[in-house]
Amino acid sequence: MSETMGGLVIGSAPMSGTEPSGALEVLQTASGRSIVRAVGPEAPLTQDRLAAEAASVAALPDDVPTLPREWFVDEVLPGAGRWVVLGYRNEPIRSPHYPWDDADLAAAVELAIQIGTIEAPAGLPDVLDQIDVGAWATIAAMRPAGLSAFTPWLTGKVDHLAEIATYADEAMSGKSLVHGALSRESILITDHGWDATSAHAVDWFMPSHGAPFLDVVLLLPYLRVDGAPPPEAVLDRHPLPDVDPEALTCAVTVTAGALVLESMRPPQPGLPHGRAAQREVAHAALEWLRTRLGG
Repeated sequence: MSETMGGLVIGSAPMSGTEPSGALEVLQTASGRSIVRAVGPEAPLTQDRLAAEAASVAALPDDVPTLPREWFVDEVLPGAGRWVVLGYRNEPIRSPHYPWDDADLAAAVELAIQIGTIEAPAGLPDVLDQIDVGAWATIAAMRPAGLSAFTPWLTGKVDHLAEIATYADEAMSGKSLVHGALSRESILITDHGWDATSAHAVDWFMPSHGAPFLDVVLLLPYLRVDGAPPPEAVLDRHPLPDVDPEALTCAVTVTAGALVLESMRPPQPGLPHGRAAQREVAHAALEWLRTRLGG
């Protein structure tokens, strides 16, 4: 493995602010530095996502704002189990500030908009196969007992939301690249001086093709949970170009439904707190949806 990484490892330092499972580190080897994410056997889902990212990044167009991949290891080590390690080129990056400040927030939203201007490479799945567009219909059929705990506003609204989501094909389809999993943990910031910043996206484990505004819709509830202004206020500052308001409302509806349904499922292996985090984001998405529907 040391040959793949560029020689003997001399030292490493964690990059603060990255997620505990597969945290980013700056790795010093005999031949230089790399930014590394390593995931051990305690988080099999994250391992699979990192392996998927390694394959995806290699196929992305050159103009995608991400960290260039330098090497990848997926091995079962004697006595240590499976380890998946992805090495990126060393860049002057940091995690976004918490809570979001104006500069980092602008960089994150512009990143999502920029990704949507790039045509997806051939072979990527349709975003409608990545997001549960039928989530509200499933919820309507289940009528789960915990649904009212999200917000009393949902009472009597589920069938209407399921009807809005039936227009997902028209509203959300397209040829643009969609990251599909943007959040604080998947965004890295470069400072350029004079408060100017730019952002890069990592965690490319589920790229797809769809409408150009979808990464913004998927991102804004996560930003809200991390202390950003409400999504409509963010869009006032960073307007989406040429977006049909009804298509946007449909995408918010689908996103909220998928988050609500996912947050009610059993925990995923290696991510014991993942559902609780999803529930917070679902609340933010429902708050946004209520605003858009005037309720």
